Amino acid sequence: MSSQNENTAEAAPSDSSKTNETEPSPYLLFFVRAGVVALLSLVTYITVTFCTQVYYDRESAFHDALQCTEDYFERAGVKHWIQNGTLLGSTRLGRLVLWDADLDFGILDDDAHDLPTVLDSLDAECYNGRTSVSNGQYNDKLRIWKKCTKRICADFHETVTQKQADGSVLVVSGNGKSLYQELFPLKECAVARVKAKCPNNSPFYLAQAYGSDWFTTPLAKLF
Repeated sequence: MSSQNENTAEAAPSDSSKTNETEPSPYLLFFVRAGVVALLSLVTYITVTFCTQVYYDRESAFHDALQCTEDYFERAGVKHWIQNGTLLGSTRLGRLVLWDADLDFGILDDDAHDLPTVLDSLDAECYNGRTSVSNGQYNDKLRIWKKCTKRICADFHETVTQKQADGSVLVVSGNGKSLYQELFPLKECAVARVKAKCPNNSPFYLAQAYGSDWFTTPLAKLF
C-alpha cells in the first residue's frame, strides 16, 4: 500500500510538468493579441479611408455635373428646375443626397427650343457618356432622357403645359401632372453650393413623390 502511494506521488509532478510545457507563454499571448488588434486597426483604417474617398469623389462628380448643367441651361435660356431626390436634398439638407441614384431635372418643352438638340449639346458639354431615352409611365408621349458620365447619371423629364376648358393650365410630365401655379414661377434655391431653380411649391411636389412625411422620414427609407 505504501509503495502504491509513493508511485502516485511521483506521478503527480510528472503530470504538472506536462501541463506547464503545453501552456503558451504569457508573452506570446500578449504579442498575438497585439498583432490581432493592430491588424484589425489597419483593416478599419483602410476601409474608412476608402469609403471616405468614394463618398467625396461621388459628391464632387455630382457637384460638377450639377454646376455644368445649370450653367448650360442658363446660357441656353431653357426653363428648368430640380426635382425628386435632388429637390429633396436641397430642401432638407442644402446638399445632394449621395445615395440617390441620380440628379433629377424637369425641363419645359416650348416652341423656343428643340429639346433633343438642346440635350445633345448638353451631353457634349457636361456628360459625354451614355444617353438613353424612355417614355413616362403617366404619359408615354413625354420623354425622360438619362445621361451618364463614368461616375454619375442625371434624368431630364420633358414637361409641357396644357390649357384646360375652364381656363386653368396644367403642367404635365411623363410621371404626373399638377396645376401651373404649383410649378411656376420658379424660385431660386441652392444645392451643394450650386444656384438652381426650384418649383414654386416644392413641398407639394415632394409630398407627391415621397409622401406627406417627406420632411421627417429618415432619408434612407425614401430611396
